[in-house]
Amino acid sequence: MNVIDQALLDITSLKIQGATNVALKVLTTLEALIQQTPDISTTSLQDIGKQLANARPNEPLAQNAIRYIFSNPTNNILAKIQEFRTLIETGEELIPENGKQFILENGTYLTLCHSSTTVALFQKAHETDTKFRLFVSETRPRFQGRITAKEVLEIGLSDVTMVIDSVAISLLENKTEHIDAVFIGADLLTDTGFVNKVGSLAVAAAGNRNNIPVYSLSTLLKFDPRSFDPTMIEKRSVQEIWEEAPEKLKFFSPAFDFVPYFPNVRIICEEGIIKGENVKDAVQKHFPFVLEIKNPA
Repeated sequence: MNVIDQALLDITSLKIQGATNVALKVLTTLEALIQQTPDISTTSLQDIGKQLANARPNEPLAQNAIRYIFSNPTNNILAKIQEFRTLIETGEELIPENGKQFILENGTYLTLCHSSTTVALFQKAHETDTKFRLFVSETRPRFQGRITAKEVLEIGLSDVTMVIDSVAISLLENKTEHIDAVFIGADLLTDTGFVNKVGSLAVAAAGNRNNIPVYSLSTLLKFDPRSFDPTMIEKRSVQEIWEEAPEKLKFFSPAFDFVPYFPNVRIICEEGIIKGENVKDAVQKHFPFVLEIKNPA
């Protein structure tokens, strides 16, 4: 299998998960192609980049990477790839640092799915010897929450509890535990809301009803300037839900939720901690090239 087909398979099969990891895979694949075929044309590289970046539609970080790299074809492509990688790495360092102030001594927090930036936030807080409890939602049907649980235990958190997805809402609504805040990632930002793993909408709405802050950690490079439309949400294979389902049984299997910027929602990003209404202005300040895009990559 060639490097392009392998990358596509890894992305679409979810062997590679998370917006950051998908974007980095696209970058490393382009680098490998340039090394293997030094005379490959810029047009061919761009077409391959678009194919990889759009393999999963809710990954604007990868799509914005391709727009950035090929915005000026006369530039050195390898240098542009490294520049974008540096932008990602800078955000990965800065965003957890901006957010660690919200992890308080003896606090109790909820997270769902898996976000490398959110795990980095918990690690930053742990490194300051802050003691806190963490509830981790399993995140069906792919159980990405188990990845989060393993990682936070590996970094040294000692009070980690796994809950099934429905219990996450009960924690917020029924006060069975006092949840001080919710920390989640984002796969896509817009000027009216953000997209994250399905289940995020229910958690954010329950938090809003109960005056519990919801913090979404995301680089502004995930901003999509298009107006959100429900058809943009990726649908996953029914096999992920029930491999031997009865014939004629129908499934509705969106992989993500669109979460409006409820009053309790804040975005932790390169700008700091901001309201959703200020996301577009922050993108204009830090990464204006994103807003110059009129059409998808």
